[in-house]
Amino acid sequence: MSEYDGLQRRLDNKEVIILDGAIGTQLQTMDVPMNSHAWAATALHTSPYTVKRMHENYIDAGVDVITVNTYSSARHNLEPLGLGELTAELNLRAVMLAQEARDRRAKDRPVLIGGSVSNYGLKVGTESSWRDDRRRTETSEAQAKANLREQAEILAAAGVDLMIAESTGSHQHRQWVTEACVATGLPTWVGFKCHLADGGTTPLTGYASELPLADGFDEVVAIGGSVVTVFHSPLDATDAALDVVRAKWSGPIGVYPEAERSDYIARYRNDSVPTRYGPDEFVEWAKACVAGGVQVIGGCCGIEVDYIRPLRDALPTHLPGTG
Repeated sequence: MSEYDGLQRRLDNKEVIILDGAIGTQLQTMDVPMNSHAWAATALHTSPYTVKRMHENYIDAGVDVITVNTYSSARHNLEPLGLGELTAELNLRAVMLAQEARDRRAKDRPVLIGGSVSNYGLKVGTESSWRDDRRRTETSEAQAKANLREQAEILAAAGVDLMIAESTGSHQHRQWVTEACVATGLPTWVGFKCHLADGGTTPLTGYASELPLADGFDEVVAIGGSVVTVFHSPLDATDAALDVVRAKWSGPIGVYPEAERSDYIARYRNDSVPTRYGPDEFVEWAKACVAGGVQVIGGCCGIEVDYIRPLRDALPTHLPGTG
């Protein structure tokens, strides 16, 4: 029996599951410098004990799932820094740091570890993972897929309990990331990053794509997945996306939105950059999500420990009408 079996039973019982919050911006807050090519992944090389402490802080905050710091640690992220030969080592280290944090701080309850795979840093032909791709090195489709598979296999072999597919890029990128995660044989949470065009109400995928979520959803979910999440999206885009997800997906739904900061990949956090909403507003929004059937609640960039800590006491233990 796997660790995930217990979580699956909780999902089947309609329990509310708390995911951790931001990884990169939380490390920024803890004074770890970011890197434009590998963002928070360099912390695995320079600041491993800070990474472990971050996981401990989230466990102390009451989360059920922690995410390893591998969103930007695929080979194509590390090679421009001269760290390509450490791809396996750094991804293995990421998992071991999370495992050590769990062993120290979660002795009385189950906490699962999710392995993050993303398209961060990918530039294949005209498709880039980021709006400003001038510093990206172009990668072939075959190499991009190989890099994603390599990372997913390392994380699975290292002992993560589930895979978290976190593509913020194109529809094609999202398929590649999901395929790499599902191929490990581990339960996979399929993520959709969404945005709204100026004045629009239709959720579109990625940062700048014009593809409506409704048009790309079925093809991605058909690859596999046990939970569908809307992640790294503003609150209004998340709300709009949830309408689509509910109409197309009957399984568990998760959300982990961003706080709409503008300094996510800055080398250091800029405390003068405003956040659109604070912990109290986030908690109220999370309550409304649960009332609407969302079962997994967490946070992404800018939504850090102080946003996540109140959720355990503020949210119901089960979806309405099922506890």
